[in-house]
Amino acid sequence: MSFLSDKKTEHEKACEAAIQAGDAPAARLHAAKAAEFCFALAKQTTGPVAASYVTTAEGWLEIAEKLATAKLPKRNNATAHGGGPQSASASNPPQTDAGGENGGESFEVAEIPDVTFDDIAGMTQAKAAIREMIIYPMREPEKAKAMKLKPGGGVILYGPPGNGKTMFGKAIAHEIAAPFFYASGAQLRSKWHGESEQNLSRLLKTAASRPVAVLFLDEIDGLLPRRTASSSVVDNRIVTQFLSDVGGFRESDNILLILGATNKPWAIDEAVFRTGRFDEKLYIGLPDREARLGMLERSFKGVACEPQIDHSVWAERLDGYTGSDIVGIVRKARLAAFRRGVETGDDPMVLVSDLENAVKVIPSSVTPAMIKQYDQFNQQRFGQ
Repeated sequence: MSFLSDKKTEHEKACEAAIQAGDAPAARLHAAKAAEFCFALAKQTTGPVAASYVTTAEGWLEIAEKLATAKLPKRNNATAHGGGPQSASASNPPQTDAGGENGGESFEVAEIPDVTFDDIAGMTQAKAAIREMIIYPMREPEKAKAMKLKPGGGVILYGPPGNGKTMFGKAIAHEIAAPFFYASGAQLRSKWHGESEQNLSRLLKTAASRPVAVLFLDEIDGLLPRRTASSSVVDNRIVTQFLSDVGGFRESDNILLILGATNKPWAIDEAVFRTGRFDEKLYIGLPDREARLGMLERSFKGVACEPQIDHSVWAERLDGYTGSDIVGIVRKARLAAFRRGVETGDDPMVLVSDLENAVKVIPSSVTPAMIKQYDQFNQQRFGQ
């Protein structure tokens, strides 16, 4: 087992060195060999570990296939072995969203988002934490300086999907009039050795170069996974690169707020949680009664409804539903009213029966088992 693992690592490093040297045939050979040893390791293991080896092997095979037609420019020894930002990547890899001359700028939303805190029902504690972390220090810089507090930092937003984590990030950018950068783990990751780290590093540095910016990293469990003995080289390196880059922004005069969103906080590397990386960990759970009532009132604002529709009653009725579930139910009810209005020629009006029918076909997307898993994580990780 140890022999196979050592050979896998040997060929992975040899492939990277060959890519840096511009030797495509050698790089292709080592990529294929790395895949071969990954498959051999998969045969000697079981369950998730075996699956991980198979996934890594398939990645190396894909690299080998690309190297068959890739044209790698020859590099001198200083370039090939001297480190530096470019030496870790395959030459001329397929274009990525973070690539090109603009670096991370291709991830920037063109305009400051128009979503405000007032548009988001609930999330009282999360809003309070963000106000203390960046909004108030920016409004009262002298007071913040007196307490040696710098605006910005890192925040992990975690919880069940469909509860507005991305919308919350956009609202923060609006509140501080900052450019909003968005990228998911899948967008940043690359099969090409070293490219994932460079994608992330370019994005972080581009956002940090702005006087004020919000960087939203979605699905960070896929970008910064927990490192184990069977983790791929890419996983280990991208986590290390992230920790290094984030630590380097501490002394900058610019203000950067990094938001990492995930539905699987237990899958994130432990080092990411430590103070100095993501200082705040905010659980974005299911909307409470007040939040559900706000969603219903906002969704039905200006819409003709049957008098029997009581928002307060429905706010109670929809306990256990996510924000996106509630939006979907209301939209389906409005569509039913619209269709009926078209067919009858009458002015459309949402009936109680429209909501009843919508609830029948749109069940809650979050199960009690999922909520229990978050409760267990909060207890084990934070003692909550």
